Amino acid sequence: MEQKIVIIGGGAGGMTCAAQLIKLLPNDEIILFEKGPYVGWAGCPTPYYISGELSFNSVVHNTPDFFREKGIKVYENHEVKLINFQEKFIEVEGENIKGSFSYDKLILSLGGKAIIPNFTGYKEGIENIFRLSHALDAEKIKDFVVTKNPKKAIIVGGGFIGLEMAEALKFDYMDIELIELQETLFPRLNKSVSDELIKKAGEKSIKLRLGEKVSEIIHENNIFKGVVLDSGEKVEGDMLLMAIGITPNLDLLVKSDFHFSEGNRVYVNEYMETDIEDVYALGDLVFNEHKMTGKMVYAPFGDVADKQAILLTKHLSGKSIPWKGVSGSFAFSFFNLKVAGTGLNLDEAKAFGYNAKERYIKAFSKVGGFGSDYTSKINVIYDEDTKLILGAFGIGKEAVAQFIDQFAIVITMKIPIDELFNIDFPYSPTNSSVWNPLLALYRVVMK
Repeated sequence: MEQKIVIIGGGAGGMTCAAQLIKLLPNDEIILFEKGPYVGWAGCPTPYYISGELSFNSVVHNTPDFFREKGIKVYENHEVKLINFQEKFIEVEGENIKGSFSYDKLILSLGGKAIIPNFTGYKEGIENIFRLSHALDAEKIKDFVVTKNPKKAIIVGGGFIGLEMAEALKFDYMDIELIELQETLFPRLNKSVSDELIKKAGEKSIKLRLGEKVSEIIHENNIFKGVVLDSGEKVEGDMLLMAIGITPNLDLLVKSDFHFSEGNRVYVNEYMETDIEDVYALGDLVFNEHKMTGKMVYAPFGDVADKQAILLTKHLSGKSIPWKGVSGSFAFSFFNLKVAGTGLNLDEAKAFGYNAKERYIKAFSKVGGFGSDYTSKINVIYDEDTKLILGAFGIGKEAVAQFIDQFAIVITMKIPIDELFNIDFPYSPTNSSVWNPLLALYRVVMK
């Protein structure tokens, strides 16, 4: 063996890393430690597994044995307790390995964890309180819903996870109350887009409590009973989902005296290198440079982790491709509404000094005669001086993410609006519109 490469964490980034390394560096020893029973799991499908729309195979694609057959030394149910960065070894606790384990190169794929505020009355271990940041969390929620048949769920947080889980639990005909600190859902979205989400929640009998804050958790005999709001009102429920957001999982690094960047963040360079020699980090653990602002932002998405894993493995095999950061792209669904966005919203663009303007355009996945279900609304932000697109946020019932994909490409490649007319887009009545949304933007801006 030429060198021993140890990966801590078997989520999307860690497992992609291991799978690529075993191909690119077949003479190296590739070892992966995962503290849970699953490797290669995906977080994004979990709400749809809970609702019954997807099987567990969509969450966990392959077993540890599958990867072992590829030549990767996978140790599931093995927790890394400490890292000695100076002497290049880790302390592991598991059935097969217990004690010190040396490495030549170390890849940190520790992932993220759900944010749990310090609410009065909250403590670890209260039954019926859940979070969703791992396949194991999804299993616990699914088991509870199936075996306990809860009638009402309280969700704290109106972002991706909160909205997707409100829909998922509605599949089990539960009453849902969603509590969101902000005055609207998903504040980065334009108000007209957020208003459509609020309207859809009303249509589905999901009670929204916007601009309200939880101050206390109520439990009896260690069983969750409800929450108390800042107003003093008590809201009762059979289960609570904390969906406030995700934060990097730093517990192991804190114990190991890791050299953090400002604000206890993990920063890496364009090759995913930390400032500790032979130590790399990726995925939900790290912050990334925003391509348009230069600021460090958090992007806990599986596709980001996978791309970073691929770039890192190329770097380790001598074929370096630099990581150029993120643009803030996202997509999610809320019942039959599809939402996606990329880049900066109007307020963000102005705050960073752009002469920002916005336009609203319609995008059609088929010609208009097929009906309104094929029409999307897109809020586009651009710089009046340079005519560069700065952001795009869309909502509709079909192909919204695919429309935003096009805007993401144009933003990344810095194609000015006056050049969009020269792109030859495909057209047919059943597949697209004569006026692709980028062409529609050209017409309204360059008239």
